[in-house]
Amino acid sequence: MSSDKTTGHPGAGKLEATLRSRFGEGLVSVRLLNGNEVHAKIRNKESLPDMCVYVHDELKGALATVVCSDDRRINDCFSLRYVFGIPGGEGLLIVIEALTRGEEPSFPSVALRLPSATLYEREVRDMFGVVPEGHPDGRPMVVHDEWSSEIHPLRKDFEMRTKVARDVRRPYEFLKVEGEGVSEIPVGPVHAGIIEPGHFRFSTLGDMIVNLETRLYYTHRGVEKLAESMDLEKVLLISERISGDEAVANSTAYCQAIEKAAGVTPPPRALLTRAVCAEMERIYNHLGTLAGLSTDVGFAYGAARLNLLKERMMRLNEEVSGSRLLFGVNRLGGVGVDLNEEKPGRVLGAVGAMLADFTRVVSMLKGDSSVMDRLRGTGVISPALVLEIGAVGVAARSSGLDIDTRRDHPYGAYRSLRIDPHHDTPRHAIQYEVEMTKKRGDVLARFETRIEEVTNSVEIVKEALQRLGGDSELVVPVPRESLEPHSHALGYAESHRGQTVHWVTIGEDRNSLLRYKVRTASFCNWPAIEAAVLNDIVADFPLVNKSLDLSYAGNDL
Repeated sequence: MSSDKTTGHPGAGKLEATLRSRFGEGLVSVRLLNGNEVHAKIRNKESLPDMCVYVHDELKGALATVVCSDDRRINDCFSLRYVFGIPGGEGLLIVIEALTRGEEPSFPSVALRLPSATLYEREVRDMFGVVPEGHPDGRPMVVHDEWSSEIHPLRKDFEMRTKVARDVRRPYEFLKVEGEGVSEIPVGPVHAGIIEPGHFRFSTLGDMIVNLETRLYYTHRGVEKLAESMDLEKVLLISERISGDEAVANSTAYCQAIEKAAGVTPPPRALLTRAVCAEMERIYNHLGTLAGLSTDVGFAYGAARLNLLKERMMRLNEEVSGSRLLFGVNRLGGVGVDLNEEKPGRVLGAVGAMLADFTRVVSMLKGDSSVMDRLRGTGVISPALVLEIGAVGVAARSSGLDIDTRRDHPYGAYRSLRIDPHHDTPRHAIQYEVEMTKKRGDVLARFETRIEEVTNSVEIVKEALQRLGGDSELVVPVPRESLEPHSHALGYAESHRGQTVHWVTIGEDRNSLLRYKVRTASFCNWPAIEAAVLNDIVADFPLVNKSLDLSYAGNDL
């Protein structure tokens, strides 16, 4: 059994010893890569479910993503990697790797024992043709009715420009709820407003929702396949546009992955600038969601006031970066935005004035009993469901799960910034356990969580700007010779929706990608809406939907 040392991280050696004690000769190797990634390669793919369940149940690891790669040109195999985040404040990740080969590659489904793996494995089957044996849901997910089940877009032998014949018809089988008085209401994928396409199939008994199924991927653009044909700088532009309102979060995760693979650390000033812009992104999005909630409860005045604050923040975004959506903030090795001269003072003044007005609007909303009554008890997501599906971000925190990537896997300037200003020490320095708080998990809890996060983001912006200084450079080179072909790394960030994770595998020429895997928070959180609306009335669906603020494009890629 070969092994690379896991020294270099305070918790990695202990984690290796734990894995070896439990799985022994079932492990081919255990390696520490990129500072905080413990890669455990298993000898036999049949032991994949056992190891994943052990990491999840015994080590309390949360499934962060599943990465499948077509490595047949390298080792005649498809690689499967299940990535888990380990709590404890040390930022460790466990990557469990298994290989599968053959003309009809397969692996034992982990989803049978770990429900949070369900959607990942359906995606692997559609995009790679690698079959999760025993998976509880055999329906296609990413590819739709007229796409042949024999064609798999992320295999290396599938050419990106291929015109796929649409001569196949595989009607999607929605769950049929039968019984006296049960009606079915199909909504979408084309909607009356300007929102993106998604299909919702309601089963109702009177006005009460007894079942909801969502069908997405109408905005699938082939982002991951497209990235394989571009150089690293152009992939950065793609990462910003995965979901336009998460431009900073997604580009930060991508840049972080490339920088880790290259062994490059951006300058302190650049990392602080990233944090400032990331928090500005969180602020304007939370304001927009709170405005949408006010609209959906019929309180137009509150919505107007909040939308005005969002507009002020977006104009500030443009002053800072040249883009209302904060495009162009990140560069490989640093940032392209210089918060120099009068900009820090302008940002501090603008966010301070916004917060003062925001406090008054929130007081008005909380004082309106009709608003509070519509939010309270609506769209409840239980703590058990959050843990089962692996929800992240506001959806998880509002149901009592105390998680935040900025603290639990600290990156960039968040290693020293206070994520919660009510604590005198950095949150990640506190001994951390996955613990449940007393939050209710309803729309009102998500409303209150977003209010808290706007306030916290303002404080983080202030602290980061005070530390900014003016001497550090903004970007350092990322030399391509430092990027080893076939090397890989994980980048991650906390968007306003929750954790986003980006995996990169470096190509042969050191300036391209063999594999780019993106998992945004929306992918984890979409299943929550199906449970949240149960026993609510149909008229509450827009309110529940808006309270989660999920992205179609960010899910569909």
